[in-house]
Amino acid sequence: MTQWTWARPGARNEATGFIGRVAELEAVRKSLTQARVVTLTGLGGVGKSRVAVRAAHQMSVDFPDGVSIAELSGLRDAEFLPNTVATAVGLPEIVSKEPMDQLIDHFADKQALLVLDTCEHLVDAMAVFVDILLSHTPGLAFLLTSRQPVGLPGECVLPIPPMPSPESDADEHGNDALALFVARAKAALPSFELNADNRSEVIALCRRLDGIPLAIELAAVRLRTMPLEQILGRLDDRFRLLAGVRTSQARHHTLRTTIEWSHDLCSAPERELWARLSVFAGGFTLAAAEEVGAGNELAGRDVLDLLGALVDKSVVQRGEGGAEYRYRMLDTIREYGAEQLEHSGRTKEYAHRHQDFFLRMAQRAGEEWMGDQQVQWGDRLAADFDNFRVAMDFAVAHPGGEAALRLVNGLWGLWLGKSRLTEARRWIDKALAADPDPTLEQGIALYYAAYYGLLQADRETGEMVRRCRTVAEFLDNDFLRARALYVETYHMLMWSRDIERTLASYEESRRLLRASGDLFPLAAGYINTTVFHAAHGNSSKALREVEACLRDLADLPHERWVRNYLAIARVLALWADDRPAESRELARRVLPSALDQGETMSLAATVEFLSWVACGEQEHEHAATLLGGAATQWRQVGTTLWGVRALNALHTETENTLMLSLGAERFTQVYAHGSRLPVAQLVEIACGNAHAGAAEPSSPAGDGSPLGPLTRREREVAGLIVEGLTNRQIAERLFISKRTADTHVEHILTKLGVTSRMQIAAAIDTRKLAEG
Repeated sequence: MTQWTWARPGARNEATGFIGRVAELEAVRKSLTQARVVTLTGLGGVGKSRVAVRAAHQMSVDFPDGVSIAELSGLRDAEFLPNTVATAVGLPEIVSKEPMDQLIDHFADKQALLVLDTCEHLVDAMAVFVDILLSHTPGLAFLLTSRQPVGLPGECVLPIPPMPSPESDADEHGNDALALFVARAKAALPSFELNADNRSEVIALCRRLDGIPLAIELAAVRLRTMPLEQILGRLDDRFRLLAGVRTSQARHHTLRTTIEWSHDLCSAPERELWARLSVFAGGFTLAAAEEVGAGNELAGRDVLDLLGALVDKSVVQRGEGGAEYRYRMLDTIREYGAEQLEHSGRTKEYAHRHQDFFLRMAQRAGEEWMGDQQVQWGDRLAADFDNFRVAMDFAVAHPGGEAALRLVNGLWGLWLGKSRLTEARRWIDKALAADPDPTLEQGIALYYAAYYGLLQADRETGEMVRRCRTVAEFLDNDFLRARALYVETYHMLMWSRDIERTLASYEESRRLLRASGDLFPLAAGYINTTVFHAAHGNSSKALREVEACLRDLADLPHERWVRNYLAIARVLALWADDRPAESRELARRVLPSALDQGETMSLAATVEFLSWVACGEQEHEHAATLLGGAATQWRQVGTTLWGVRALNALHTETENTLMLSLGAERFTQVYAHGSRLPVAQLVEIACGNAHAGAAEPSSPAGDGSPLGPLTRREREVAGLIVEGLTNRQIAERLFISKRTADTHVEHILTKLGVTSRMQIAAAIDTRKLAEG
């Protein structure tokens, strides 16, 4: 099934009807059958993005593994290009992998299309980014939009021209430019009709605007305020200034002149707001526009009316849906506004206002995220992700007042709830460099850096843990001492074998955190210890930990993140307490919430624990299906069962039981079937709404052999795995690099739908290798 994803919540859909472009759409289709990289070029406003999105929709059947669209106009820092695209593809952050490696692994064996919209401001980074993916993903195709080619070998550059100028006898059914004007004119003025009385004026207008869609739309919306003859007359006056300037850049002059004309037709306050709104990236709310755009000659109460006027004039676009409207400007119009702001010498002033607004939002979110508004805050923060990036970038470049630190600290709910831990740690590093003096905000940032690193099982986080303690003692701050002790204790739980000392440290940590009223690290610590006790067979202690934490959260009945993870830990504890029916019932209640939140790690854990329950109930094929599905989710996370040694031992025990009961070959078939299930179907099966046996799992090998999906080289590697060779020994035997051997092994695991070398060896014997 084709999955449509966008670079961020609130990214635009086709808000208005698509007009014409039949030849261009066919050219895109044909080009993508002949080249892996197709770049649509043309001036701003010519319709590159609309053509790309429509072409991608039409070609979705040609890419069985999906089409993803990343809108990049709001991305200002090329460093986060891989992160942004990975999010658009729908990939969560992986514990131990860079986003670039994650994209490579995801697309390694897929026939997919990746649309990268608005690349011209990132062209150098884009060239490197696409080139790397091209060399590692043979089935991935790219459709780019840019005002200039990216400059890649084999790149097919497809210029998107303006719409053809209408002939004197044309009508809206035979000319795209006329059809576009008529459609937008009717939207602006429902009584408008193209007829014999106005046809010549409309044709002249479309010709004068060189068939540029954005220019035509800006002119059509003027029908709300002036008759057609007056619109044409004003354009004639303006374009007469360009007489004789009919060079290769004429259409650029046409578009700019049309925007200037629209600018001049705005009132002075409307022009002023246009310029101020250019500081936003990726869209904004009315509240943001009122706070950032007000001031000086514009009072806050004026902004609402002025924004409405800019919407009416198609300078600003308004999106539908969500709790509140979001607004955005097309890049070309935003850039023109930014020029006006720069000419006035006030860019820094309004960039600072923009930073301050999003800093206040981040701080409020940080205070309220651990509460009943958690889901709403998560959606709001994600919708403004581009704006937060711009604000943090400005704060890092203009240090003072600890704005950068306060921003990254306030966004902890965004980083955690939307799985943006790797990017969070990078921004924390930047903020720490911008504000190096030891302060409370610095100490809190060090705490978050340590906590996020521990969640990602990164052994290098010890330095951040130590620095957090140092700042806490330097400031003599009990709040920070409590947080420092928590990350110290978590670090001990991950890598120390002194369990008694670790558990005692948790008790002291809780005492300090309760005293300071710091609920999140208190609850996170309970999740840590619940899982630890359940994994080590102390189910009664694990269940008591859950109840103790819920008592501490009694005043937050609608908080979801902690409660989901407490429920998952309780699922494990009930299973360990030999109460499988209760464990299964609770897990099936948790799964829809985890799916709704898009929490891959919680999905993986819940499905994994359900497979353990099914195994204990002798439902072996169902258990193997779920274990395979959980493995796919864990691969996206980048670690299995949070790296907890005791849990991984239980995973292996379940795997061995299933392999013995089903036989190695049947286990591999069913496990692989589960690993290939779409996540929604996996959840349905896990919740008991469909049974694994309902659709007979086929052999993972298309040719009747367990090696069917493997290439010749991968079969060689599989044979050496059966012999017991390590990846380095395989590399030496085959005269390849260890990195290449690692890649072959990863591909074998993925294609056979297994997670361990033991499973490969069990599923493939020497006789079958010879037959393969």
